[in-house]
Amino acid sequence: MKDNFKYELGLINGKVYQDGNFVAVDVYVKDQVIAEIVPQGTILPCKEIFSCTNKLILPGFIDSHVHINLELGEFKSADDYESASKAAAFGGITTFIDFLEPINKIEEFDYKLKKKQDEAKKSYIDYAFHTTVGNFDDDVEELIRISQENGIPTIKLFTTYSESNRKISDDKLREFLKNSNKTNTLILAHVENDEMILNANVEDTITAYESSRPAKAEIVEIEKITGMAAASGGKLYIVHVTCGSSVELVKDKYGELLGKSIFIESCPQYFHLTKDVFQQENGNLFLLAPPLRSSEEQEKLKENISFINTIGTDHCPFTKEEKMRYKEASKIPKGLGSLEFSFSLMYHLFGKEIIDKFTINPAKIHELFPKKGVIQVSSDADFVIFDSSKTLFIDSGHSRSDYSPYENMITNGLIESVILRGEFVVRNRKLQDVKRGMFIKRN
Repeated sequence: MKDNFKYELGLINGKVYQDGNFVAVDVYVKDQVIAEIVPQGTILPCKEIFSCTNKLILPGFIDSHVHINLELGEFKSADDYESASKAAAFGGITTFIDFLEPINKIEEFDYKLKKKQDEAKKSYIDYAFHTTVGNFDDDVEELIRISQENGIPTIKLFTTYSESNRKISDDKLREFLKNSNKTNTLILAHVENDEMILNANVEDTITAYESSRPAKAEIVEIEKITGMAAASGGKLYIVHVTCGSSVELVKDKYGELLGKSIFIESCPQYFHLTKDVFQQENGNLFLLAPPLRSSEEQEKLKENISFINTIGTDHCPFTKEEKMRYKEASKIPKGLGSLEFSFSLMYHLFGKEIIDKFTINPAKIHELFPKKGVIQVSSDADFVIFDSSKTLFIDSGHSRSDYSPYENMITNGLIESVILRGEFVVRNRKLQDVKRGMFIKRN
């Protein structure tokens, strides 16, 4: 006999995050989307009612900067799509965006897209991709067309890494920026001054590592690329900004463009860790690029949080053995794991001010809105059930890496349940072992 329920899932008695505030409404789901939002008090016919008393109901989080199955010479990052998406789910992330391997010729695109699509079939959560270019010397307009045709309106490039042929030329950078606005393509940029890094002339040690990629290399190059974006009318998204001084520079010089055509992303590691950890005996474990910065730059980041548009993780963990294998900083794989703890770490510092930087902001910037990032009728039924009265003790987590850079930290608030398109991925802190992740075309 067929059930006569109008809705499949009802979230009742919680405080629902909408338009920057918490409101007392109930949310009902049908066919994987939000079907109705009603004042609390009357329960509608529903197959399952899930009580959220004294809990916050947030939109599913979006991490627009992850590296999964990343190959770096003799190393490969610890997480595949199964383990990364599991860690992400426990962190409230219902959609993440990975990067295709860098391409220098258009003919490489199809293979690298297919490779990622095959890898991602094991994902518990929804996913999308960014096209990535190295020292690209092909037709910019054609690459943009092909990317857009495949639901990828974002292209990442590098202003450094010339030693591995990943640095974009200034001419091609200008061409990407010039074409970005008219094609509604967002240019993501890893921004460091290549020449300053190549000429840093410091010892190849862990303790000197931050000086080998100095803060000035980021600040100077951000000034250059934002100037290029402003002059061309381009759409620019600066990934993993490490320095508060960089944010202040963009705010002061291009404040009228910030949040409109120029966007800033930062990551939890730059708010919770400083370069002082490189002096520790286990300093290898904290190496990443760009590096952690001084406590002064960290404080400036915190002071300027309202000018930072999104929080990504740059998730790219390795194992302890891999990180400790060499003494030379240049030989150590760079990257940390943050997927599972990103929101908890940032909510601990900033409270509800941080929510939009995990939800509606990345959804709008990366062309996922209104499907993702918001609790409204017809949007995907992606939710995080969050108990702000509890605390989280951070351990090594669910990543395949055997450590977390945040181990033993305690944060305010606990993610209890996570729902993807109307079905639980995590329920009362227990994984529901069904891989439902799907590719999200962004147009």
